[in-house]
Amino acid sequence: MRRERISSINERQLISRVLRGLGLPATSECDRFFQYFHSVANLRYASQQQCNRYVQGRRERRTLLTAIDLGRWVQRAPRQIYGEVVASSQIGESLMDDLRYAPQERLEVLVLDAKHQVIDRQTVFTGTLDSCPVHPREIFRLAVLNGASAIVVAHNHPSGLADPSPNDLKFMRRLAECGQLMGIPMLDGFVIGLRTYFSLREAGILPLIQTTNKSEGLKSD
Repeated sequence: MRRERISSINERQLISRVLRGLGLPATSECDRFFQYFHSVANLRYASQQQCNRYVQGRRERRTLLTAIDLGRWVQRAPRQIYGEVVASSQIGESLMDDLRYAPQERLEVLVLDAKHQVIDRQTVFTGTLDSCPVHPREIFRLAVLNGASAIVVAHNHPSGLADPSPNDLKFMRRLAECGQLMGIPMLDGFVIGLRTYFSLREAGILPLIQTTNKSEGLKSD
């Protein structure tokens, strides 16, 4: 990805773009903004009086300043954390609370960062009472977009039985192999029943035995 060098030229372009969206004459209003603040960075140190003189009662100008403040907040805001994966038993019990009474089969994906904190959680598929058509690309698209270091996958059995079917095991192994290939391991896979759960990690199916490509050098974790 090419990184664009920040300069007064592209600052003006960005401000002009917003001003046009607000219905203001871009050239004259852009000149006015830089006359008062000289640069977007200087807005951080502007007094309330200076901002009010720039706005002069125009709602659109106030909206521009608010949009810049919002952009600054987005850069500083910490990522929301939904929890932390400590052990299979801990996450299994939590998933049971959420999924055991679901009337249809649901596939949930938990996206984890490098510290195994849950940074996103989504229901990727909702199926019929006895089937849930899924594809690994949908799951790993979510993982990649969130910058995942690992994932946990779970689905419920509306029958109440947590015993995985052959198709369940085949699908979750396929996910684990995809994750191994992409460098986004699947830490665990769950089948959620009414009174218990099945964990691939507790059953010894995960982690997969690591395979190495002879053409690549070995790297330590």
